[in-house]
Amino acid sequence: MRVRGGFVGIIACWLGLTIAPALAQESALDVGVGERLLVLAPHPDDESLSSAGLTQRVFAKGGSVRAVVVTSGDAYVDAVKMDTGKSRLSAADYLAFGEKRLEESRRAAQILGNGFLHLDLMGFSDGAIYSALVSHWRRNSPFRSQFTGFDHVPYRDSQDWGYAQDGKDLVAELVAIMQETKPTIISFPDVMEDDSDHAGLGMFALLAVHEWRAQASAEQVNPKMLAYLVHWPHWPTGSDWGVAQDWSNQPMHLPENLPPRGHRRVCLDLTPTEIARKHEAIAQYATQQRIMADFLASFVRSSECFTQLTPANTNRIEAVIEHWQQARKAFNNHPLDRRKI
Repeated sequence: MRVRGGFVGIIACWLGLTIAPALAQESALDVGVGERLLVLAPHPDDESLSSAGLTQRVFAKGGSVRAVVVTSGDAYVDAVKMDTGKSRLSAADYLAFGEKRLEESRRAAQILGNGFLHLDLMGFSDGAIYSALVSHWRRNSPFRSQFTGFDHVPYRDSQDWGYAQDGKDLVAELVAIMQETKPTIISFPDVMEDDSDHAGLGMFALLAVHEWRAQASAEQVNPKMLAYLVHWPHWPTGSDWGVAQDWSNQPMHLPENLPPRGHRRVCLDLTPTEIARKHEAIAQYATQQRIMADFLASFVRSSECFTQLTPANTNRIEAVIEHWQQARKAFNNHPLDRRKI
């Protein structure tokens, strides 16, 4: 699933962000003593690709880390075919694949946190995040996976087993996690991501922070908000070369054509130990290594980079959600007139 250009355009417009090209300077990311890091990931492996170095640094400085992986990543069709050796797949094949990916996240978390990383595996269906945002917001109309056939979370060992796959409940869960964890740093997908579930979770993250601030004193809710990027055309270098390369001595830089939108870009330089452990964590994702080893390897670099937002950037997020849902409804009601979006 890929994001249409109009999706990010609407986001940028309603949030009052400029998308004009501009050179963005990178500065060093400051990680303080005793930080509480919350990492939000759409699929198993995104938490390691984006934030494995940051996770280790927070632990090294006496902090705590909680990672929330929303979906099981069970609908990567080509990967399921490669994993099973089958050309015709059943719902059971997708479910078994989802179980494998969730277990891979558990192993990666063990490596990065040595038992101290609090991992929440929600177990939503692949593709559910974007759909829950724009067309399956309420519990009486949950998202049903065309691959597994379930409209609720089917994984018994997941955090949300049996829960309906809808947007309102998802944002409520994220708010509850933020209230419980009180993160000082939140790492989450950039809303500009070239993947629908990634961009969708970016929107959910902004909405959850907005709700968290509304329920508390806004002055008491001031986390560093770090938007990471995983999916962008032909980025990072080597991600689509077909053969995995060693990029561990090369720094990460966000793509030059990623609109800065008036935000800072911050990077964390990693130690050799942090790089090696990130490589080891990503190696646990065997289901993904078989089909896109080049892509995974391209994220093992000497730094991790983010676009830094502020909590105030969430102030208009409810208007964004409402506008996009209305646009989606109009599109569904007039399928022959695509200009309505």
